[in-house]
Amino acid sequence: MSTQESNAGQDRFPIRELSAQTNVNTVTIRAWERRYGLLNPERTSKGHRLYSQSDVTTIEKILGLVARGVPLRKVKALLAEGGVQENLDTTDSWAEPIDKLASAIQAFSSSRIEHIIDDSFLNYPPNVCRERLIEPTLEVLAQSKQQEATALFAESELIRYTLLRLNTKASKHEQRSMMLVCGENTPLWRLALVAMELTDAGFKTQLVTRSFSVNAFAELTEAVPDSPKIFYQDGQWRKNEAEKVGQLLQAFNNIKLVGTAPLLAGLEDNEHVFNDLSQCVRSLAEATQADNQVSTEAI
Repeated sequence: MSTQESNAGQDRFPIRELSAQTNVNTVTIRAWERRYGLLNPERTSKGHRLYSQSDVTTIEKILGLVARGVPLRKVKALLAEGGVQENLDTTDSWAEPIDKLASAIQAFSSSRIEHIIDDSFLNYPPNVCRERLIEPTLEVLAQSKQQEATALFAESELIRYTLLRLNTKASKHEQRSMMLVCGENTPLWRLALVAMELTDAGFKTQLVTRSFSVNAFAELTEAVPDSPKIFYQDGQWRKNEAEKVGQLLQAFNNIKLVGTAPLLAGLEDNEHVFNDLSQCVRSLAEATQADNQVSTEAI
């Protein structure tokens, strides 16, 4: 049965709506269609793509497979077979890009790094790239002789790429805003990748590219109180720092705290305090989808 036949009788919507429902950016959706034949949208008389709830289901299946390490070139066959196999061998599917990226970083080649990262982020969601490519590559580099230099260079390039991507993803549509702030002695590159995840989830993100002390974050929050913020801090705060952050959390309900520091400080709030960045992103994405669903039903 063709996609058009299976979509018969379903409401149609444009690609930006499909992106909003699935948290997959429109560039990736188009790549899945053109490169891999994973989607087959209908077209308007002017050539604009139209999707249905069946496409949402298909993308959810694709996301489930790639999250397990399945390369996109194998996804179409698996979907045709009915979807998910329990014993998929995905051991080496990311080995080549990991080797290439590690080599590019060790050569301190910005152009090669950008090409590899761009190709990966074009085809895969940011969380999959982080888990399957970036983190394993950094683990490889941690064993190298140039450990400190390569780690710093890799972080610099990830942040540079993130800023380039955020600038090109500027949307004309109304979006929720989110300012991302990293605490001291905490890996900024992780927050940079989260910026891309949130952008794909429909947020207008602002990544602060310098580490902030607790005092600096407090000053920022008081200066722009209406701007929602994520403050990511690993390690442990001193007593006076923990008390100050706790006061901010009580005074401002648009702050999200992430990392070991707020947990060790004993700050507890299921809606505002998170163990890790992935947990925070999921919470924000789910809240956004729920709000979008309410808006859709109200129309």
